[in-house]
Amino acid sequence: MANRHKARQSALEILYAWHSAGQDGAAIPALLAGRIDESDREDQDAVYLRETVHGVVEQVAEIDTAIEGAVRGRSLRSIAHIEHNVLRIAIWEMMNRLEIPYRVIINEALELTKAYADEPGRAFVNGVLDALSKNLRKQEFAAAKR
Repeated sequence: MANRHKARQSALEILYAWHSAGQDGAAIPALLAGRIDESDREDQDAVYLRETVHGVVEQVAEIDTAIEGAVRGRSLRSIAHIEHNVLRIAIWEMMNRLEIPYRVIINEALELTKAYADEPGRAFVNGVLDALSKNLRKQEFAAAKR
């Protein structure tokens, strides 16, 4: 069975490298190929990995606008690259993968943050995603509150 958690880990690593390289889209194919060929990621969901990376890259302006709205008074440049890209993945999933409950998306984002960042980063990611889930998943959020 294909592992989406590992696909998200690979997506984070690829998007981190892409972000750090000035968001050069030409680097994406080589970064993807490198992560797909990693022996410790053989069981990752490669289709989901590709879809996530390409989806985030294609919608980065919209995603970053959502992040900016949730972090009022704070510049995107002040957000650590890891946290920024965890948020991008989770927001992309909330916008495009409606079959995945928002709580699962937030939990996966927190697991990624726990593995790659520190505790304040995890609290930051949780706060941003909690706030955004109310708008990105209005119906699901309302149903969960009942």
